Amino acid sequence: MLRPSRYIITMHITEGKYFFVNTFTGAALLGTEKVWKILKGDNPTCDEETLTELVSGGFLTELTPQEETECAFEKLKSAHNLYAEHTLFALILTYQCNMRCSYCFESYLFEKDQSWLEQVMTTEMVDAAFEAMENLNPDVKIPIHLFGGEPLMLQNYELVKYVLEKGKSYNKSFLVVTNGLEADHFIPLLAQNDITSLQITVDGIQDVHDTRRKKRDGTGTFHKIVSNIDLLADSGLQTYIKVVFDHSTVKTLPALMTFFTEKGWDNHKFVHYFLTPAGHHTEGGCFNFLCNVTQEDFEFLLHYKPLQRALWQGLAPLRKKLGLGVETWLPSISYCRHNPSQTWFDPLGDLYFCTDSLGDPEHAVGRYYPDLLFNQNYHLWKKRTIFHMKSCHHCRFAMICGGGCGHYAYHGKGNLLHPDCTFPKQARQVYYPLLVKMIESLGIE
Repeated sequence: MLRPSRYIITMHITEGKYFFVNTFTGAALLGTEKVWKILKGDNPTCDEETLTELVSGGFLTELTPQEETECAFEKLKSAHNLYAEHTLFALILTYQCNMRCSYCFESYLFEKDQSWLEQVMTTEMVDAAFEAMENLNPDVKIPIHLFGGEPLMLQNYELVKYVLEKGKSYNKSFLVVTNGLEADHFIPLLAQNDITSLQITVDGIQDVHDTRRKKRDGTGTFHKIVSNIDLLADSGLQTYIKVVFDHSTVKTLPALMTFFTEKGWDNHKFVHYFLTPAGHHTEGGCFNFLCNVTQEDFEFLLHYKPLQRALWQGLAPLRKKLGLGVETWLPSISYCRHNPSQTWFDPLGDLYFCTDSLGDPEHAVGRYYPDLLFNQNYHLWKKRTIFHMKSCHHCRFAMICGGGCGHYAYHGKGNLLHPDCTFPKQARQVYYPLLVKMIESLGIE
């Protein structure tokens, strides 16, 4: 006998219109009040086409709740094996930065003394990092991320050159996350190596950008960064412009889109841009941007097609997590898509799994220099999946939430293996309805 799945999430969109998601199968559909009543278990008369759709999407099942849970977790084992692998490697060449952005998630590091900040990877550390990557997973396909602080500072030119040459000897490609301020000095070097793309942030027209993204002396960076983006593009280097916005800047974004159009960047072979709301690195983790933007801000963005398309691109990590507007969907067994399979190598020889904890030895999961060695944190982070958090086993949100933010659970609840249940509420109230509106507005299948 068919019954509603235990993994259904229902959201009321407008009068008589509902959105349904099965968090195990990843199936999603828009339906009427009649479908809502069926999935409530009221069993009104159902036509064959609707019945077939509900069964194929896993919304209706013959399994008991216990059997369905067992089936779900059995199938999740393949995803667990994927997450057990180290699949993303990032090299933090230095924690030092030539800018002081107002919302930098690493700003706590700048409170450390100058000698600590000025430490950079040595060539021996670079060698050890590549050897560690080969030991952990030699078949990683994701480009190695160059990160910081700021990786492309002229004072570290020889180090960047060494890293890229080392990568070439291992047949590795790179993705560079840079503020772009001194990127012009690196263009010939980057053009000679396998750089899949660079990511540079421009937060608005000059007045907006220069109040948020300043040099250490407080002066603005807009003109220099814009000029360097042109130089990178002219050199055939794929450059992605990240526009970070919050409630204070959202109304200025149409003017920025006009500027991008005037620059010819809205239809450029080597320049692409996307909008992303400023994240809130606390309760709710990296996906929590609701402390920085309002639903009214999103309504404003949805009135402008160029902004809406750029926001759709910028919300790709959230869409992958929720399974909307993506070709394939994998259920989450942990909160971060790559955690605990992302591995960050820092300039002090330490290893980290979580970007919120970079530079804090309390959260290091081991060392890669002088030798590769993991500590107890490594094993705790590896256990931070819905397989090991019992309260997640029977939760219908588990496979989109993944147990919530581990960094917040550690600091807010005192235990890395406690779940943080902030994300499901946000997903139901804001994220799913927002994405449904965007899918309908943009005509996305």
